Amino acid sequence: MASITKEPNGRKKIQFVGSDKKRRSIRLGKATMKTAEATKVRVECLVSSKMSGHALDDVTSRWLTTIDDTLRDRLARVGLIEQREVVLLGKLIDDFIKLRTGDVKPRTVAKYKVVKKHLIDHFGKDKPLKSLNAGEAKEWRAYLIGRGLAENSIRKLSGISKTMFNYAIDKELLFKNPFNCLPSALVPTRERHYFLSIDDTEKVIDACPDAEWQLIIALARYGGLRTPSETFSLRWEDINWHRNRFYVTSPKTERYAGKEGRIVPIFPELRPYLEKCFFEPAENRTEHVITRHRIRSENLRTTFHKIIKRAGLVPWPKPFQNLRSSRETELIEQFPIQTVVAWLGNSPQVAMQSYLQVRESDFEKAVQNAVQYSSDRAGIGSQMENRNDDSSHCESETCEPIREDTVQKSRADRTRTCNQQIMSLLL
Repeated sequence: MASITKEPNGRKKIQFVGSDKKRRSIRLGKATMKTAEATKVRVECLVSSKMSGHALDDVTSRWLTTIDDTLRDRLARVGLIEQREVVLLGKLIDDFIKLRTGDVKPRTVAKYKVVKKHLIDHFGKDKPLKSLNAGEAKEWRAYLIGRGLAENSIRKLSGISKTMFNYAIDKELLFKNPFNCLPSALVPTRERHYFLSIDDTEKVIDACPDAEWQLIIALARYGGLRTPSETFSLRWEDINWHRNRFYVTSPKTERYAGKEGRIVPIFPELRPYLEKCFFEPAENRTEHVITRHRIRSENLRTTFHKIIKRAGLVPWPKPFQNLRSSRETELIEQFPIQTVVAWLGNSPQVAMQSYLQVRESDFEKAVQNAVQYSSDRAGIGSQMENRNDDSSHCESETCEPIREDTVQKSRADRTRTCNQQIMSLLL
């Protein structure tokens, strides 16, 4: 059905007769005979499929996904496969955003548009998709670094870019994702951790302009809620005053089964601020707990920075997330980790990586424990010496000497305690 022709210059071509009875040629260039034979077999399968109208076999279908653009275009020119649509970068991104607008939140769509801006600014909207390669993707990452973006911001943008180009692969516009070479997993940013003490929290709350702002801060710092998503989703009907707990709807994790929301205690530190807003005049109370400050145009972060400065403090990085982080760090000292992560709605891995902090007071506590340990050892030694000196006056029924295994057990217990403290510092 098909034949291989050798040309004088060492190049090869495959010739075949199509369904229209015309002879056509596919040039392979300087290919080995083994490669030419393998390609001839696939061409015969394509010709047979075209003439019979039957679907391609799986082997030939997979082969088509592995060939380069040059051979693919030559197969298309002789009518064996469909000519691949030339899609430009701008059109791909617009199609992707249009497709996802209905099933993602507006904030996610806004992130897509940020990625679009960075891609178009660097590559241009008329960049053909098939001309993009891994090297150009790395150049785009370097461009983002040059713009002064933080590492995790760049990784988030890279992750969304991968998703966009996976969409192109699903549509068979591309056969590999040029952005797969870019790292997209977020890295811990402990240098941006900030622990807000209870005293400073009260200073900030006292500097708030109204009761709702006090509650916004209290829900983040004492309740561990994500702000603004979970705080703005909270309704008065979600609060069970009698059982001292409330239900938190979690827009961030609701797409995961069983993660739509969680039950959180009404902690004693939080309750006064909830009651203050609840016992306002009934005609002013609405469905949601936060009403006056849920306007989308209001910039919570900017207002929060003003409140922090009014309280006499310097604004810290990631202001709302560090309130939540401070709360989780406190709770982990009092409750098991499985309880704390259930209340705050994250996983132990995420808590260890992004939320739990090592504070200055932890170092002080470690030093105090070490001093206390030395003091206790000295006391045990003195006690044993006194026991030895007075052994002649002790009787076995009333005076029992300190056993060596008791001392060893005490030392082992303290060693375990020190090890646990060291591990907490390393984490």
